[in-house]
Amino acid sequence: MNGPPLAIYGAMRRWSAQHFRATLQGYFLPASIIGMAGYWLAGLWVPAVTRYYLMALPLTLAAILLGRTINRRLHGYAFLKYVHVGLVLIGAVLLFQAIRS
Repeated sequence: MNGPPLAIYGAMRRWSAQHFRATLQGYFLPASIIGMAGYWLAGLWVPAVTRYYLMALPLTLAAILLGRTINRRLHGYAFLKYVHVGLVLIGAVLLFQAIRS
């Protein structure tokens, strides 16, 4: 299962921002580790992948810090509003891609 269905589920359950974040981290960390292991076992983890991973790491760490700051400031309705806006934007991008191709 990917991000949007999990976000929809969390929004419908009306999780707090902290609960939402913890639940998604609890899902995506093991799922990502298993996915990376699968790539490695299939021989798809090549030096270029490691290089791109290391290049993306500083931006990823900055995004984590930014996300934590935003998470501490958003509570209740404001957090849920941004989750819904994000889901609408993802849906619009996917719809645009489907129409364009």
